[in-house]
Amino acid sequence: MARVVVLGAGIAGHTAAAFLRKKLSKNHQVIVVAPSAYYQWIPSNIWVGVGRMTIDQVRFRLAPLYKKWGIDFRQAKAVSIHPEGEGRDAGPFVSIEYTSDEKRGVNERVAYDYLVNATGPRLNFEATPGLGPGKNTVSVCSYDHASHAWKELH
Repeated sequence: MARVVVLGAGIAGHTAAAFLRKKLSKNHQVIVVAPSAYYQWIPSNIWVGVGRMTIDQVRFRLAPLYKKWGIDFRQAKAVSIHPEGEGRDAGPFVSIEYTSDEKRGVNERVAYDYLVNATGPRLNFEATPGLGPGKNTVSVCSYDHASHAWKELH
């Protein structure tokens, strides 16, 4: 039995997890680690930003879908990757920190045989003074940003 860990549940991570679960037998475990409870179709955020769609029209909860598909979902952020293992853990693992309300701040090591790193970009508005939501610009990079953009447009 192989254990595949997918970091990220955006376009790439969600697609990878779906295909892995479809192509691998049930003897293999697929685990998705993502900090958000939701999947969002990022290209649709522009429609939230101009008031044509609501946040809930561009996102859905991951846990119920992954449960139905037989994917183990952990709402957490990856803190570090240890491909060589460490100390008592001789095999590779990812250190995660839960972001869900029930387990917020709890740390765990998730062992893997195969790792898919699909974490996507890190927004760095702080790199330019005055840039970013709540400052001198608006963004549609997330559904929250897009909702803020629509309020600012009004």
